[in-house]
Amino acid sequence: MATRIFDYVVVGGGSGGSVVAAKLAEDGRFSVALVEEGRRDTNPWIGIPGTFHKALASQDATVVTSDPDETIENRPFNVPQGRVLGGGSSVNGMIYIRGQARDYDEWEQEHGCDGWGFDQVLSVFKGQEANQRLGDPYHGQSGPLKVGDPNHKHPVTAALIEAGLSAGIPPTNDYNGERQEGCGWYQLTATDGRRNSAARAFLHPVIGKDTLTLLTGHKALRVRFEGRRACGLEAMGPDGEVFIEARKEIVLCAGSFHSPRLLMLSGIGPADNLNRFGIDVVHDAPEVGGNLQDHIGTPVTMRLKDSIGLHGADRGLRALRHGAEYLMFRKGLLSSNILEAGAIVDTDGDGREDVQYNFGPFAPGEPGKPLPFHALQVHPMTMRPKSRSRIHLGSGNPHDAPVIKSRVLEAEEDLDTLRRGVRLAREILLQPNIRDLVAEEVWPGPDVSSSIGSNTLDTAIRKWARTIFHPSGTCRMGGSPSAVTDPRLRVNGVEGLRVADCSIMPAITSGNTNAPTMMIAERCARWMLEDA
Repeated sequence: MATRIFDYVVVGGGSGGSVVAAKLAEDGRFSVALVEEGRRDTNPWIGIPGTFHKALASQDATVVTSDPDETIENRPFNVPQGRVLGGGSSVNGMIYIRGQARDYDEWEQEHGCDGWGFDQVLSVFKGQEANQRLGDPYHGQSGPLKVGDPNHKHPVTAALIEAGLSAGIPPTNDYNGERQEGCGWYQLTATDGRRNSAARAFLHPVIGKDTLTLLTGHKALRVRFEGRRACGLEAMGPDGEVFIEARKEIVLCAGSFHSPRLLMLSGIGPADNLNRFGIDVVHDAPEVGGNLQDHIGTPVTMRLKDSIGLHGADRGLRALRHGAEYLMFRKGLLSSNILEAGAIVDTDGDGREDVQYNFGPFAPGEPGKPLPFHALQVHPMTMRPKSRSRIHLGSGNPHDAPVIKSRVLEAEEDLDTLRRGVRLAREILLQPNIRDLVAEEVWPGPDVSSSIGSNTLDTAIRKWARTIFHPSGTCRMGGSPSAVTDPRLRVNGVEGLRVADCSIMPAITSGNTNAPTMMIAERCARWMLEDA
């Protein structure tokens, strides 16, 4: 087996790994290897905001599939994941939402994550951000990550915003300000008609530096230990197996499915699961792979009376027109992230927003099935789910997928949140300006009541529930030895190993997870350099 030697080894080139590797390489004192299973982010669909669905359907993404989940009528729960430099930030919908201040304060106060309160993380968010419109006290304007308003605003989406305001939701022009509540246009990690992924913003400027080595096309197999110290990574590259030695530290940034899988394959995890497959236990850590959570959505959809939505926009003469407009002017539909706006609402009246809505001039069908006609959606999703799933090893073979025991709607609170979300979505779609645009309701449909106590609504929700692409929590950070990592993201029970991705979240943030993951990664890199 060939050996390569570096000071730091970063495993996974997604939102977390791109930031960690870039910050370590920028320092200039140390050699850094970034190990990524996928390829470089050269796919043209990645850079064009309006084609992210094509990037998701390419070799630059994969789908993680759970065992049948009885809480959603025994369907497998499928979660697409990026497998390319930039990871999720190269294939996602580009919505820039950090979460609520209270999310981070609770990490500190309720989960023992000292130093993770909102006041501490806000400075990192601001330092990363180059906001095109907003500034102090909540935004930065000189960081590497360009954030801006939608380059294109679809008239159907504008009508949905007007309907949300008519339904009593207050207006907002900043979901990352003093309060999240409101209805309006999102800000995006896309400006001037181009996606701003973590790879583009942080990593591309340091590619070519002597301190950074990109090892794309390398699948991480396991971390190797000398005693209790992580000393390197075994990987499968294009030319066979290679051992990538780390003089100082290894940091896992492989995401909420693969960071815990790698820990378990390396001997850190529930001892009973590891012993079953003959894996030597380095540290018995029962929480590895637990605490899996995701935002769950159920899109309320209606057929449009006229051909004014996005159905068929990627085919025929319409596609040619959109392509020409984008190529010549970087404007039009392809400069849009499609999900340009939404609302965040307190539906249970406790003073804290609990449901996020995405608005769209298109609509999905049942999970995995498109609707074959023009439609719109008001898509409610849980913001702080209570249900928890778990990841196990199904074998000791690092090429095998993990086993996911999914229970995404086990908690009654999550089902109740979606019930409230559907009721308000229907109210939005009853507003006069929308009634002029739509025909019949597609989902839940006229035969499904959303009245309190409706069993037909519960059945419909379980049938249509789907991921919002935010799996989190499987390497929980905390203040006790039972947590997977400590508050400086060091894996408990061993030395020389950290985790820096959304798997460390003790509780998922209230909103999209890309921005928090980049913040987490930068803090990790700072601590690694402090400890060097």
